[in-house]
Amino acid sequence: MNFFSMHNPKAKRYAVYYSIVLVIVSGTVVFTTLQYVHQSILQGVMTFFEGFFSLFMLIRNDEVGKAFLSHLSSMRSFIKSQLSLS
Repeated sequence: MNFFSMHNPKAKRYAVYYSIVLVIVSGTVVFTTLQYVHQSILQGVMTFFEGFFSLFMLIRNDEVGKAFLSHLSSMRSFIKSQLSLS
């Protein structure tokens, strides 16, 4: 596996790799919050940094970025419709 391809947003497995990293970090944060996993302050900071970094790297991919914007716009229309019902 060529690790330099993980920095190229057009690479074949780019989005899959960073999605897996984000899922693992999210699971770690949930388990830390529920106090099943205990981390030092430095480990907690690094966990949040890794999650932010993987989310940032995912958004660099054109397909993921467009899908994210699409979901945001549909969420905005859903919220507006819910507010108009109130």
